Amino acid sequence: MTAKGQTPLYGEMGALAYRQVTGGMKLVYNNIKGQYWTFLKEISSDGDVSTVDVIYPASPAILYYSPQLYQTLLLPLLAYANNETAPYGAPVNYNLAWAPHHLGRWPVCNLAPNHQEQMPVEETANLLLNIRYITRAEQSTTWLQPYWRLLDIWSNYLISALPDPGNQLCTDDFEGPSPHNSNLAVKGIVALGAYSQLMTQIGNYAAGNAYMSIAKNFADAWVINSTDASGTHTKLQYNLTGTWSQKYNLVWQPILGLDLVPSSVIEMDMKYYRTKMQTFGLPLDSRSLFTKTDWSMWTAAMAPQDQFIEITNAVYAWTNVTTSRVPWSDWYWTDKPTAKGFKARPVIGGIFVKMLMP
Repeated sequence: MTAKGQTPLYGEMGALAYRQVTGGMKLVYNNIKGQYWTFLKEISSDGDVSTVDVIYPASPAILYYSPQLYQTLLLPLLAYANNETAPYGAPVNYNLAWAPHHLGRWPVCNLAPNHQEQMPVEETANLLLNIRYITRAEQSTTWLQPYWRLLDIWSNYLISALPDPGNQLCTDDFEGPSPHNSNLAVKGIVALGAYSQLMTQIGNYAAGNAYMSIAKNFADAWVINSTDASGTHTKLQYNLTGTWSQKYNLVWQPILGLDLVPSSVIEMDMKYYRTKMQTFGLPLDSRSLFTKTDWSMWTAAMAPQDQFIEITNAVYAWTNVTTSRVPWSDWYWTDKPTAKGFKARPVIGGIFVKMLMP
């Protein structure tokens, strides 16, 4: 893991993360479909099966080693959302216009849609981004044949919800709903760009151009709404001047070769983040000094090399000296060597995101 990381400490964290990610996965053979499916345990934060906003941060580790294996993680979610559950003895009528949050309580996958922890933009964008990465890596969309109608519903939901997602939960749900969340909005916008690429890949150039045009218009609006009055950074929420947050979701823009948010905006934020660094890393946002290990490394992946090393070394330092004797926590304080919560979660695979960068 040093080819792109340029630091042995990054490689050491990757070796530790790999075990934690794969330990949360369960590979099975689906006799009905005649294909392999994989399920992921959320662990610690909940007992859910295949939580989409846990699969998403874990994705870099799996995508780096095997996009095909990651595809098997998405198949149960697509089947569930496509109402293919009856043959398994637990029929669920999924009737939401957005992607599901999870499948059920481990190990039973029978969750009714109205019992979901609703994160409409979050989960929809997560799946579209990851699906696009797989189709690009494998140069094939055959596995998506039963699901084009579903993906079209989801992409059109994003159009209806953006460029301002309103008062929705995002993956950082321990903070509660965050109205007009800038990082959530840009995730959806980049996901629309990813769906445009997917349409182009299957030869639907008209749809590809239309979705890309919408994504670009939304990105322009996002820059205006997100940029703080000081002109030094982007805000946590469109309506909160003086706030800031890590825009870790933008990492998929360079990974997928998209050009929606100007690089100057990303560079502006990276410069601002330098002023917010603590002993053990970069806080998640202006609300608290805690951070997320996975998201910090996604932000670091977009930074200049010296800043990538600075953030990596700070995360490593916390991991090395923490007094919280639990399996690797992904939610910790940046000003002291203690965990805020969570342990042993597969999301730690997000550390591998640097390896997906061009």
